[in-house]
Amino acid sequence: MQRRYFISLLGLLGVGGGVSAYYGFNALRLSKYWPDDNQFFNACLDSQLPSELAKHEIISSAFEGIDITQVWDGHVHLIGIGDSDSGIWLNPRSLNILYFKHYTQFRFYLNASCPLPDRTIDEGFVERLKSLRWGQGSRFVLLAYDYSYNEQGERLPEQTAFYTPNSYARKIHKQSPDTFEWLASIHPYRKDCVEALEKAFFEGARGVKWLPPAMGMDPASPLCDRFYKALAHWDLPLLCHCGDEKAVSGTHTQAYGNPLALRRALDQGVKVVIAHCASLGYNHDTDKGPNGPLVSNFELFSRLMDEAHYEKLLWGDLSAVMQIDRVSCIETLITRKDWHPRLLYASDYPLPAVIPIISLKWLHEKQYITTEQAKFLAQLRHYNSLLFNFVLMRHLQVQGQRFSTAVFQTRSLWTGTRFND
Repeated sequence: MQRRYFISLLGLLGVGGGVSAYYGFNALRLSKYWPDDNQFFNACLDSQLPSELAKHEIISSAFEGIDITQVWDGHVHLIGIGDSDSGIWLNPRSLNILYFKHYTQFRFYLNASCPLPDRTIDEGFVERLKSLRWGQGSRFVLLAYDYSYNEQGERLPEQTAFYTPNSYARKIHKQSPDTFEWLASIHPYRKDCVEALEKAFFEGARGVKWLPPAMGMDPASPLCDRFYKALAHWDLPLLCHCGDEKAVSGTHTQAYGNPLALRRALDQGVKVVIAHCASLGYNHDTDKGPNGPLVSNFELFSRLMDEAHYEKLLWGDLSAVMQIDRVSCIETLITRKDWHPRLLYASDYPLPAVIPIISLKWLHEKQYITTEQAKFLAQLRHYNSLLFNFVLMRHLQVQGQRFSTAVFQTRSLWTGTRFND
């Protein structure tokens, strides 16, 4: 593949532009992110590892000191094309090559999820995901995904990338309760948002997932107050994407990814998990007014994390922080040991299996992983992308420091006990 096409590919995946803007690189220098082993797509090998990989010291050492029963991956997307009774709806643009960006992105996500053959894609996605479970007692927290809505409470399917109903996430959990938990997705502008939240609570949802830049909700809007009141009442955490959103299309309201917008939820006693630690893009520093200076979203996240009155309310999820347009935050996240009890392991599955967006070469050049680890992980990701994600994050190091075991043992967060320590 010629490198100019590779640069275009990164842009389609929402990576190239972010890297160029964040690091000041020009397009030609992006060629350093050429995929490891020249492979652009996941080979989707059998998740049963060959013995030389399964017994390797790099895997065994990653599990040292970890109680597997406490490891819940809190950011696992539940996707498909709606070719079963799932109720999943996929925007037709994703299946139409004339909408090349949407089509290409979805093809990469579908390749990364490696749906098992001889069944529907919806079913094949779930079966492959089951096979990636890498520890007895570990669980995957599946994410439903609601439609976009406007401020009048009207559904906006044209500005929605896909829809995964709460009922489907709950169904998959019920079918495999030892493997899956789930988060509901409920847009706060819906007229029935409080009733939908109450229903999700009684049906066992562990929390709620929002993606404001794509779903079109402003976390700082008074329209969210009744939903915040209900979240606080039911003591359910809100997993909220912050920072720019490049992977999912929708309303394209990037300003809604401002971490400071979540002050409104926090000040009403809502327990908030900021996805990706807001590690991409810039927003106005609204603490200095609506037109305050542009500041990196990660810096705004850091400010919130350092405010003592949010200590029992605010958390950061580490999903996607190893992607090439986010890695600049790794040094801070690892060296801020005081944050570790409030940082949560997560994968953002299926993105760890989208080969071009995690550069093992770059992580090695930054001395975050060794040469041997990079070579081993390049093989592992084609067999089991979730084990790859866990092992990579366990071995990341900065100046001899690594993420503590507390970062990975997240079960008590989703069961409610960790919030009440």
